[in-house]
Amino acid sequence: MCGRFMVTVSRQQLAERFGVAGKLPAFEPNVNIAPSQTAATVVAGAQTGRRLKLMRWGLTPSWPTAGRALLINARTESLADKPAFQRLLTHQRCLIPANGFYEWKALPGGRRQPLRYALKDDALFAIAGLWDTARDAAGREVQAFTIVTTAANALISPVHDRMPALLAPEAEAAWLDPVGRSPADLLPLLQPCPADWLQSSDASSLLERPRVSSVQALLPF
Repeated sequence: MCGRFMVTVSRQQLAERFGVAGKLPAFEPNVNIAPSQTAATVVAGAQTGRRLKLMRWGLTPSWPTAGRALLINARTESLADKPAFQRLLTHQRCLIPANGFYEWKALPGGRRQPLRYALKDDALFAIAGLWDTARDAAGREVQAFTIVTTAANALISPVHDRMPALLAPEAEAAWLDPVGRSPADLLPLLQPCPADWLQSSDASSLLERPRVSSVQALLPF
């Protein structure tokens, strides 16, 4: 599972890193992006090229038994099998820019320690995502995304058995290609990234509060 991530660069830096053209939407860096909040995504069209779009984190379930909980993660292993994701996998993939994500380590006494995972140079990376058009609680049309997860690598597995599917730089174009691709083409791109790509560091318990978005949330306990 991935339940928090961060983007601490400007929209201009995002556009430069991901080759985005055209007008850029207003975007504020955030160290504590939580489900139901808005985050930057990168999408591509055959005619328009790559665009930076702001979307809500969390797809609206389409089946009655799912309740009101947003679908914030999609497991790689079920993308090709679940009707909710089959169409999105073929036609509506996106990149989710980030320069860190979080997991929580269990501590004695029931406490939890937030850990931040990032590339060793703190550079931006792309998480594989799927997006769709949904409606919010007021019935307004919104665009929303879900983060694709895969099995945890050796660095993360002592803390959690899942991690976001970080795309290798050479795989980003293939994942974002607007031309429909088969699961056989796409699923091999979603392997756990090598453990030595990442470093971990302690973060603050303030991350438990979704509205805390300042750099203060990166400080240790």
